[in-house]
Amino acid sequence: MKTQLTKSKIALSILIVLMLSTVSLTFAQKEIKYEKIYYLDTKAESNDVTISIDNAVSTDAETKFKLKITNKTNDYIIYKPSESKFIINGKEINPQEKPLVIEPNESGSRVINTKGNYNTVKDYSFVASGLYKVSTGTKSIAAADFKLPPSRNDFKAADFDCVLSKVSKETDETAVKFKCTYLGKNVGIIMPSKVTVKMPDGNEYANAKSKAAPLLFINKGEEDSFTLLWQRMPGGKDNDMQKVEMIIKWNDAFHESTPDKLKPVSLELKFDENTSNDKGK
Repeated sequence: MKTQLTKSKIALSILIVLMLSTVSLTFAQKEIKYEKIYYLDTKAESNDVTISIDNAVSTDAETKFKLKITNKTNDYIIYKPSESKFIINGKEINPQEKPLVIEPNESGSRVINTKGNYNTVKDYSFVASGLYKVSTGTKSIAAADFKLPPSRNDFKAADFDCVLSKVSKETDETAVKFKCTYLGKNVGIIMPSKVTVKMPDGNEYANAKSKAAPLLFINKGEEDSFTLLWQRMPGGKDNDMQKVEMIIKWNDAFHESTPDKLKPVSLELKFDENTSNDKGK
């Protein structure tokens, strides 16, 4: 009787071992190694922005995707990727892409990546922090009139230092280029569209760049340039731009705004098995 029981136990043990071996073999056969892992497109939304991630892929060198931000507000949105973070296997990594400025009710995008061996990572998170809303409706900064021909080549408007870098003053067209440096701690704004020129007839004339988008200075010490343009004036020789004095009026061109930091937006990247099987092996 004991012999029979012993034989039964041995047979059962052998059966269990065979079953476990079969399960292990089946699991091993199903485990696929990918050169590239693809992820499903994803999207998240807040009151101010819609953020989407497209074409996400991981390799043995990096993981990357296209991040698109749609600005739903009438203000500017600034996105600083370095304040965002990947969360991969519990580890946080900050991307290092350049900041992005999105105009009101418009969209902008950046390719975001981080280096490393990620072709075994099937799911991870991305937290889009570093989003700021910037209003251009702040009180303007006064700037002294600028004469053409110039009596000096530079001027200052609060935390803006500006230099005349190029001027062409002809009868048919006057073009003036300025380079400005922002030395403040917030966000500097220059609106070339606000600039006019006062002519000897006493009238002020908008510049031909009146539809130019504002320039935003995100960091202290940042530089940018803009051009003002006027074409042949009415009034004949009395308003001949080549011969008469022109006075640039800055009006409401210079502003400074304190950015309003928005709440982070979290997105989950999920394994796209079909695409990975088709293109990633």
